[in-house]
Amino acid sequence: MKARILFFSLMALAFVSCQELEDINGSYEVVTVDGQDMTGEGITINIDMSEKGNSISGNNSCNQYSGNFKNPEGNEVDMGPMMGTKIYCVEKAQIEKKYMTQLALVKKAELKKNYLRLMDEDGNVLIKAKRVDE
Repeated sequence: MKARILFFSLMALAFVSCQELEDINGSYEVVTVDGQDMTGEGITINIDMSEKGNSISGNNSCNQYSGNFKNPEGNEVDMGPMMGTKIYCVEKAQIEKKYMTQLALVKKAELKKNYLRLMDEDGNVLIKAKRVDE
């Protein structure tokens, strides 16, 4: 009986971990970066996964950014280089730097209860964002 429960538990875990990322399409408002509250800082994420490719864009509190990413399998992501506008916002410079640094480290993504979690390869949450109703 214990072996059967273990088997079904492992199968359920495998199913959850292999889900496609297509359900992450949409717009998000960033609420935390590296554990720090960023609510109200104006950081946004827009994700578009399509047959043409996967793109990410948004506002990093001061500048617009955009780039592409790969989704090799399951919830894995491989971020490409990001490009952005070059406005210097003295009061937002540290927030912008922190966000872009953490975004470059993202290796996994998951959506649970309308919250997008962007994580490093060990599963540590780097960026957490709430889905925005469009």
